[in-house]
Amino acid sequence: MSKSIENYLKTMRAFWQKEPDTAKALAPFWLTPEERYALLKELMQPISHDRQSGR
Repeated sequence: MSKSIENYLKTMRAFWQKEPDTAKALAPFWLTPEERYALLKELMQPISHDRQSGR
């Protein structure tokens, strides 16, 4: 995975961890920061792989 994607994921994780607990109660479907990180990482891996292979 490219460094820019890794940096983006780390930034987003830090942002999500700062959310107030009230955000959880207001959303009918809520993912923890760890779940969001894992999902976003999985979704962005093909992009990173393609860029490294030159496609």
